[in-house]
Amino acid sequence: MSNYETSSEEIFLKKFEKLSLKIEQLTDEISKMKTKLDKNYKVNRTFGLKSVRNSEPLEFAKDVMGIGSPTKRYLLSLRAITEEWKGRKNDILITIRQQEKETQMDLKSLGIRIPINDIKNIRVLAKQILSLLYISCELRGLAINEILREIITEINNDGHKMVQEIKQKMVF
Repeated sequence: MSNYETSSEEIFLKKFEKLSLKIEQLTDEISKMKTKLDKNYKVNRTFGLKSVRNSEPLEFAKDVMGIGSPTKRYLLSLRAITEEWKGRKNDILITIRQQEKETQMDLKSLGIRIPINDIKNIRVLAKQILSLLYISCELRGLAINEILREIITEINNDGHKMVQEIKQKMVF
């Protein structure tokens, strides 16, 4: 073997070692970036789902379906949540959930907690919902009085059961 071959082998091995080290470092950096992205995606994807898991559906409050897409559906729910959060517990959770249409698995959720004893905010919410009902009836040419009478009659008939359900699901 000539000096030229030995020298070129050594140069080649040194270059190969440096290249291998660089590839290893790049692989490690890519792995760290992937882990960070996975964590961010998981956090963003599950935002609000923890609150849904920590809450219970209310029997008297049925889910309201929103406009979906070919693969997803959206639901508005009222739920009872008893976990303590920011010094408060016994809240009503108003949540919008995004679900997979086929499996009905929750993908994302966003919720608003309103304390059960916050009459002012609950009154504002009820007024806004009734305003939407009024607008919808006016646009469709329906009489709202009969609908309101039916709603109030249902609430009066089921009121005791609703209060009992809240008392059972929440700790006062």
